[in-house]
Amino acid sequence: MKLSEFIKQEEFASAAQKALLNVLVSSSWVMSELSSMMNEFSITPAQYNVLRILNGSHPDKLTCSDIGDRLLDRTPDVTRLLNRLEERALVVRQRADHDRRVVEVGITGEGRNLLSRMAPHVEATQERLTRHLTEEERVQLSHLLEKLRRDQ
Repeated sequence: MKLSEFIKQEEFASAAQKALLNVLVSSSWVMSELSSMMNEFSITPAQYNVLRILNGSHPDKLTCSDIGDRLLDRTPDVTRLLNRLEERALVVRQRADHDRRVVEVGITGEGRNLLSRMAPHVEATQERLTRHLTEEERVQLSHLLEKLRRDQ
């Protein structure tokens, strides 16, 4: 759907405004679709992101600040995310041997199992959401979005 149809606005102050509104609307749509799919597994995209991060470092554990630095959505409330994941036995937290003030977090077997069960659904959703783009356009879109964030 064209942006002008979606927000019921034909004129934009500039091409920059239209481009950024397109990014915002698209981001909201993608997150809504991912949330809907992940809801079937009783998990949020933010929780999935934490599991993905921990799985990538497995078997090594990460500190809360390491996880926060890698999150796609820079939420300040990593502890709350970890509490919910720990309640479901998807992650485990423990004090570091080298410094008892540091809490290290690792993914459990159940967490890895959940990611494995979710993988085909995540991939299918990604393919569905980008089905109108060629592989070349997908690469180009990634390149353009990275270019947009160059000053980040």
